[in-house]
Amino acid sequence: MRRLRAWFVTLPVLGLPLLAQGPSAPGAVYMSAAEVSKGLRRRTGASEPQYAIIHPFSTEVYYIIEGAGSLVTGGTLDPPAPPPADPDIVRSRTIKNGVTRTVGKGDVIVVPPGTPHWFNAIDGTITYLESRVRVK
Repeated sequence: MRRLRAWFVTLPVLGLPLLAQGPSAPGAVYMSAAEVSKGLRRRTGASEPQYAIIHPFSTEVYYIIEGAGSLVTGGTLDPPAPPPADPDIVRSRTIKNGVTRTVGKGDVIVVPPGTPHWFNAIDGTITYLESRVRVK
């Protein structure tokens, strides 16, 4: 039993570094302090329209700093959007058949490329740090 327990402790320690190395491992994404500070967003439910959006070539990460709202992800843009001026920003008015969840302070949301997302309701004001990383 002791030997078996020792293997369960030793194998992950020895095996994980070996699995992490390899010729196809992607490089790290670096963002300078100036780039990150530009990603601070503050939205209010009443003062501005909230568009449903897709970023076909980028992953977005939201970290909610304060406030709360209802975020819809997945589904399809409704109505379908016309071709955008910026190929990585596609906007519409709503999302059809998405998943709705309440998000608030401390939550992290990772939106993969091509995934529709939309704050369909905001409770007062929501502040979040947004990082967008082009992956395609």
